[in-house]
Amino acid sequence: MTKLKAFSRRVRFNLRYLGRPPWDTGVSPPELIEFLDKTSPGRALDAGCGTGTNLLTMLEQGWGVVGVDLAWLSVLRARAKIKRQGYQAQIIPGDISSDLLPGMRFDLVLDIGCYHGLSCEQRADYRRNLLRWLRPGGTYLLYAHRRRSPDAAHGVDDADLQAFGAFLTPAWQVDNDEQRPDGGGGFPASWVRFDLADQTGQEHTT
Repeated sequence: MTKLKAFSRRVRFNLRYLGRPPWDTGVSPPELIEFLDKTSPGRALDAGCGTGTNLLTMLEQGWGVVGVDLAWLSVLRARAKIKRQGYQAQIIPGDISSDLLPGMRFDLVLDIGCYHGLSCEQRADYRRNLLRWLRPGGTYLLYAHRRRSPDAAHGVDDADLQAFGAFLTPAWQVDNDEQRPDGGGGFPASWVRFDLADQTGQEHTT
């Protein structure tokens, strides 16, 4: 991605947060809640954290969290939301496919709507980051739109998901249609859980 395109992408994302973008529902999804209810607290990264809804949910469950988002405005809102509730978290602006968070390891990496908007080159860089970030036995929870056509830039297909199989083990996948806040239908989408084997070769289970 050229510097001009990267700058343009950042500007577009920030402009969306001058209002309330449709993905900022203010409610954590049941897939995340179920995982947290069944898993001992650890350290989590929210890749594309938006205004911090899921960061706050994880903090309330006893997790230590780090959030990253491309939009400065969403980062500022997330920091304010976390502070108002009396918690502390590291929340930074940045491109999740760049060389971020060196030396940090996580028990959970959560991605709700980030990966599906990256270019092919960025997706490869992101996967390398993911392998670096996940602790042995860690979990990757991904929510992504499906491609509406084979040549669409936005969304994922089976090949995109299979690329994670080079280092992760798929645990489950649920395919459905996204529900918009106005009650209408959105993109077809998938929730997928992947696990990274621990040092004994066993995946993390809950």
